[in-house]
Amino acid sequence: MRIPPGRSWDNILETVLIRAVIIIALLVLGTQVFLGGDQYGQNAEPVMGGSYMGPQQAAAGRDLNKPVVTLRLKEFVSLPQARVLVSGEVAGVFNGRYVTVSVAEGDVLQVDGTRYERPFKIEVLDVSREVAEPQPGLTITVNESLGNIALVRLSK
Repeated sequence: MRIPPGRSWDNILETVLIRAVIIIALLVLGTQVFLGGDQYGQNAEPVMGGSYMGPQQAAAGRDLNKPVVTLRLKEFVSLPQARVLVSGEVAGVFNGRYVTVSVAEGDVLQVDGTRYERPFKIEVLDVSREVAEPQPGLTITVNESLGNIALVRLSK
């Protein structure tokens, strides 16, 4: 192959490489467009499992006039297999750092930590003004068991 006058091998190689990169980029883009299908017709899938409840769903499933207790994980951002039990029934899941549950007089408030081998701490962050027990600031450690937070008492 003869080199045209005024052009060197490095200029020719540079031109060939740039054109090859452009062609490859167009091939990748074309493949994505044709094989990707109709993106607008697909429904979004939740990242979390079926037990995830968004803020609107959690509020909708709770009577907003009932007293509530808000719990907070102290050392973790989430523990999705730790469940908050109110009188033995699952009332919340620690998909995030905070869980707010509705309570009534005489309810037993517990945290199910049986699915975790490592201990973790739960703090009662806030309560409605009608709630006398548990008090905000109460902290319990859950260690591979059911952690009893308190027997709910309402003020008269």
